[in-house]
Amino acid sequence: MKFISLIALLILTACTGQEKVSTKTFEEITLVNKIDFFDSKLDQSKFSCGFLLRYNNEIYAVTAKHLLKIIKPDKMKTLSFENNIKSWSLYPLENKSEIVICDKLLNENKSELLVAKSTYENDWLLFSIKENHSKIKPLQIRVNPLIAGEKLYVVGWTRKMESGKQRVYEFEYYKTINNRILLKDIIVPEQFGGLSGAPVVDEKGMLIGIVSNGTVDPETDKKYFSPFSAITLLPFLENLK
Repeated sequence: MKFISLIALLILTACTGQEKVSTKTFEEITLVNKIDFFDSKLDQSKFSCGFLLRYNNEIYAVTAKHLLKIIKPDKMKTLSFENNIKSWSLYPLENKSEIVICDKLLNENKSELLVAKSTYENDWLLFSIKENHSKIKPLQIRVNPLIAGEKLYVVGWTRKMESGKQRVYEFEYYKTINNRILLKDIIVPEQFGGLSGAPVVDEKGMLIGIVSNGTVDPETDKKYFSPFSAITLLPFLENLK
């Protein structure tokens, strides 16, 4: 009896120690960032998440702008890689050989200070692509309005995850404030760190948002997980042509 109880305890411990994820699955859609600086001491072999975006038959790489608040040279003050970042690429965590090499930072802005509030108000980096060796599915932006209570999903890896397939976390749409989508937690990671830049998608895998930060709902004074709304990228993408 003691032997059986010990086995049961071990099984229970293993189950409770494993992070809970959604049963919903998607094709491989998420990547992690690899950033090489001119100052190699700052190099990041795996830094938060990103994804590919298809628009007007072009494919772009996307991640969160606020990453540049976290890791950058002290002399880098504005949204420009000049003499600071040597190269930016992305790859699926399970296969580093499927690399996506970025070309130009399309929303470069030498007058935008990285300490400015706009880093979070427009929390995205958009890259053209030099080489794409991945089998990752590029996402498309959903233009239909969100419905209160519908399920949305964050797909990616947190900071402590060094291997394994992309994880899927589950949320419920609450409301939109300006360019922020406020979500209610259903199945969430123990820690959100490292998910910045990951895609937020609907049931059909259409792109809804980019993992960014939190927003306080002025009506309830409650803070919600609030990805940046992907639909607000459309005017910028349209003007690229």
